[in-house]
Amino acid sequence: MAENQSIDSELRRVGKNTAIYSIGNIGVKVVSFLLIPVYTHYLSLYDVGIIVLLELIEVLYGYVAPLGVLNSTFRFFYSAKQEGREKRFWASNFYFVFVVNIFLLIILILTGNTGARIILSDASLTRLMQIFYVTLFLGLTRIFLLNLLRIYEKPVPFIFIVFIYFLLVMSLNVWFIVGLNLGLWGVVWAKLITSSILFIFAFAYLVRHFGFRFDKSDLIRSLSYGAPMILHGVSLLILSLSDRFLIKEIISVESSGIYGIAYKFGMVMNMALVTPFIQAWQPMLFRLENRPEQKQTYQKTALYFVQIGIILWLLVSVGGKYLIKWTTTEPYHVGTILVPFIAFGYFLYGLQDILKAGALLKNLTMRVTVLGMTAAMLNVILNLFMIPGYGLLGAAMVTVISYLILLLLILNLSQRHFYVNWLWGKMIRVAALGIGIYFLSLKELSSANLSFLKDVLVVILLPVLMIVFRLISVAEIRRFLQGFRK
Repeated sequence: MAENQSIDSELRRVGKNTAIYSIGNIGVKVVSFLLIPVYTHYLSLYDVGIIVLLELIEVLYGYVAPLGVLNSTFRFFYSAKQEGREKRFWASNFYFVFVVNIFLLIILILTGNTGARIILSDASLTRLMQIFYVTLFLGLTRIFLLNLLRIYEKPVPFIFIVFIYFLLVMSLNVWFIVGLNLGLWGVVWAKLITSSILFIFAFAYLVRHFGFRFDKSDLIRSLSYGAPMILHGVSLLILSLSDRFLIKEIISVESSGIYGIAYKFGMVMNMALVTPFIQAWQPMLFRLENRPEQKQTYQKTALYFVQIGIILWLLVSVGGKYLIKWTTTEPYHVGTILVPFIAFGYFLYGLQDILKAGALLKNLTMRVTVLGMTAAMLNVILNLFMIPGYGLLGAAMVTVISYLILLLLILNLSQRHFYVNWLWGKMIRVAALGIGIYFLSLKELSSANLSFLKDVLVVILLPVLMIVFRLISVAEIRRFLQGFRK
């Protein structure tokens, strides 16, 4: 009985934190969506394609620049806290990464022309590229601060900082692009100014919180665990981002821009569920280590993720076609067919992060990295075959296939070293039901109003049938929601 209460408590805790992260991320996504009409109406297709490529660089830097120590902070924070040395542990990691990235920034600035030619295919954008590198460096301190808030499970200040960042970026983008007609440069200046403001705040807070401490043993421990995860992160980036680069090379920069805009709508799945869930899940994953309710909590967490995830996937897939048509111009409307594939790929990515529990608990980061690299290489190979023949749709299909391969590889590794009896029967039935119902939405009716009403009913039908087929119970829903009132 006590164990079941502990499981319910942990599930409510991760659910509540996920909900808070999700509300904040949805708010951020709404803010970023407001920029889509600005980009598509005031910038050329070429400029939008360049923005998509700059975003790829930003995500890549976010994985590589922390040198893997952000993963280590989650793994070793609780043991460091028990020993009373968590501040020294954090400070050692932060200052090392900060100094290394100063040298990295110098190298990137000196090679800015090469980066502009290879990544953007336009040497005239060298200065823009160099300024963008400075923006990335300034944002690194903000990333560390946000990670600290996640460790301490403080989702409200986390979301506040994220929301302020995106609100400033959006406001400055509108002013610079629409008001001052700065075009592509307006996008970069907006990020530079916002990152500079938050850098001052984040750096001052971290120095005040940590002081100036350093211990080589803490750093070595972090690097030994986290360094392999750099390659894993790069592998995941290749898996999720290589399609836009290959579309640019095989088709055109403009097509990369169209695909990138469609990707933003598919990423609603990531922003509303996957990212906030991972933000809440990772602290719980290690906190439950060696506790009696550990495996059963993991088991139920995966089931809840699938139940909620499939409902959200259907909503994103059905609603995406309307949002794209309402917020973009005609050339971007071809992206409506891509959204369900992209969203489902992110659903699989979120699920594999739960199934990866055993590998992380057993410190198998190098093996996880090898599997990630394998999936990434398969992704590139498949894209090289699919994009020439099937265009943007081929790239979207490869996204789903690649994440499924990664999930199966990670699952096999984790189960061999830390077996969890996942509730596959119920999870697969939930997913199959959601996919089956989605096909009902593909039938267009005689009028746009009737089609819209049909799509609304399709989305409502899924949770109703889940209850009817006992894939989720009303009691489970009630018990889960009660946790948010405590």
